[in-house]
Amino acid sequence: MSFVAACCNTAPVQAEYKSTGETTKKDDVEYYFAGEKGAKQGIVFCYDIFGFHPNSLQVADILGRSGFRVIMPDFLRGDPITAEKMNDGKWISEFKTNRAEWKHNRDLFMDAVEILRAEGVESIGAVGFCWGAKLAIRALAESGENGTGVIKSGVLIHPSMLEKEDFEEAAGPILLLPTKDEADFTEFFAIAKAKPFGEASYHERFDNQIHGFCAARGDFSKPEVIGDVNKAIQLTAGFFKKTLA
Repeated sequence: MSFVAACCNTAPVQAEYKSTGETTKKDDVEYYFAGEKGAKQGIVFCYDIFGFHPNSLQVADILGRSGFRVIMPDFLRGDPITAEKMNDGKWISEFKTNRAEWKHNRDLFMDAVEILRAEGVESIGAVGFCWGAKLAIRALAESGENGTGVIKSGVLIHPSMLEKEDFEEAAGPILLLPTKDEADFTEFFAIAKAKPFGEASYHERFDNQIHGFCAARGDFSKPEVIGDVNKAIQLTAGFFKKTLA
């Protein structure tokens, strides 16, 4: 299991965006919310290693306006990577060893699911960017107390750390949107496509975009970037409307 090379060596863009959601704190963990509280379809938003970056908040807000209740837990607990930390081998090593894997983030993900359910959300999916895609696909392998999946479907946007077993163990449809910087996932995606729910899964490669274009590394001021960002969001919203119905 390894990171895409650009994960920890390419700085985020400077972005100006005033978020329209709200942030609350529970048990010393911050959660960002977007969308109406009465929504019946919810999304757990797994950001990239830059945390609550304005681009990620903007994508969450758009999904919220698309009819979903979105919750973005602060998995990094106030300590995201920064341009300065990219040269700190100790921080990178500690993150990979003690913070990046699903086992270190499962409880917080499950807390987010329970928060959505307590608000009345009936059907939940997860979207993950970069490292966050690993959390989203691992969540697809989780079963609740009644034996049904904790979430119904997952979206993986310019993913990192993915392995064959992630696709083998996924128990719901997948929307996979890699870029030119990620590996060829054709073989892995075929595993998901062959499952009983595989017809709902979809794979499209953004070969003209860089790793992170839809999150902290995307320059949303460039038409050639924001056009594909909007396309990825539209694919995500359409996928969730179908798979969370």
